[in-house]
Amino acid sequence: MAKAGAKKGGPDGRAGKGAKAAKGRPERARRRERDRADVETEELLPEPPTVPGRPPGQRLYDVPFSSPEPRLVNRDVGLHNVVARAGHNAAYTIDVTLLDAPDHRLSRSGVLLAHRVLDGRGEWFLTAPDWQPLLPKDHIEPMGDADLPEDLAALVRPLRRRATLGPVAALHCDRREFALRDDAGTTLALLRDDKVTVRRGGLTTARYREVMVTPVGRGLSADQRSSVDRAFSLVGANRVTRFPRLVARLGAPATGPSDIPDVQALDAAMPFRRFVAAVVGNRLREVVRSDLALRGGDAYALDRLVAEARALRGELAGLAPTLDAAWEEDLHDDLDWLVGAATGAAVLRTERYLSVLERLVSAARSPQLVVDGSEPAGALLAGVLEAETRHLREVADPLRADAPDTAWQEVRAVAGRLRGLAATASAVLPEQSAAALALVRKPGRVLDAVRVGEVPPPPDVSAMTPAEAFAAGRDHERARQRDQAARQHFVERWAKTVRRLAS
Repeated sequence: MAKAGAKKGGPDGRAGKGAKAAKGRPERARRRERDRADVETEELLPEPPTVPGRPPGQRLYDVPFSSPEPRLVNRDVGLHNVVARAGHNAAYTIDVTLLDAPDHRLSRSGVLLAHRVLDGRGEWFLTAPDWQPLLPKDHIEPMGDADLPEDLAALVRPLRRRATLGPVAALHCDRREFALRDDAGTTLALLRDDKVTVRRGGLTTARYREVMVTPVGRGLSADQRSSVDRAFSLVGANRVTRFPRLVARLGAPATGPSDIPDVQALDAAMPFRRFVAAVVGNRLREVVRSDLALRGGDAYALDRLVAEARALRGELAGLAPTLDAAWEEDLHDDLDWLVGAATGAAVLRTERYLSVLERLVSAARSPQLVVDGSEPAGALLAGVLEAETRHLREVADPLRADAPDTAWQEVRAVAGRLRGLAATASAVLPEQSAAALALVRKPGRVLDAVRVGEVPPPPDVSAMTPAEAFAAGRDHERARQRDQAARQHFVERWAKTVRRLAS
């Protein structure tokens, strides 16, 4: 019984003629059959949805550079001819020289700046799709001389900063275009075939081939699409939803992370070092976006830039107990300068401003801490908030209106630090931060009105008339009374706030 069930081949149990023939086939033929079977399996899959911004039905193929030409003619499905296009669509070559800093900071930030030669005509080319509408997706300027046009240089200044631009890669592209036609000569699809060679430092570092098939008119039928897919598959091509970006073709360092990081969500579980980096990086990105908008003519962008710099200054002041003191002080000084100096677009052209951007890039990449940066941000910030709240109570509870200026200065510094810390931590510790902000909100506004420091001297009345001297003396006394009243107001407001929160 078992033997009867184990028979193979034909009804008589012997291997059939088909099996013998299969044994005799060359390995190449069997491999070709497997490839066809794979393609036929793929044909059963549904068509992927149209990619936004691309024509419906467009197909992309990543083709081995040295592969043979695919056999696209298939009269059985109505693909009768493949005809090279003529006129302005005829075959041509493009030579492109990419310009960037030695560390590829433009490429890493999603900006490609190049000089290209097409049909003997030179032109400057800028593309920055990730930064639209602040930077153009495609911007072309005729080449007037060998120097980069100033308007192009200005556009990318916040991303380039103080780096020197130079050639970092050369690309040579051979482009051919064809039309796929039916038996009546009607064009069903256009085919663009790009063969690209990348050279860096005089050496060929990459070669790739990209083919794009775009339906026109009534387009391609299901059988015709399957035939095209099969033809490309048989030469080793892969159908892709999008081609790799040029930076991926270039390789390191162009594939490294951007100096201007994407906005990062703050989370209590993230390591504290990454939390601080995200705080700085998020503000840096908005400063750069405001800069680009201002260069583009947005009159309100300067206010946004200053607001971002001021907010970051407060956040870093709040995080100061966890940061290296010299590192935080340098950043604070730079942000102080930016907040005070940014009164017009001219500040964007100063070396000091570019230096501030460089420091912020470095700070976002590697914050300098005096605590364990691997500890979860929520747990660490909770401890710092508690310590800073306790510190404020220690210096503010015993404060009196006639206390020396040093005591008032300490209260102001600690209150400002707690305010910045609570605002920064609110994203990960909403309840604890709200409690800290409630402690300093109203007393803080009163404290801002208190004058701390050298008291203005009495006016010099020697050259005044008696009436003028009397008025000046009265004004001076009233100013002293206002200062005293402001201090007393804070003492009372603070005590009231502490009692209310304790009840």
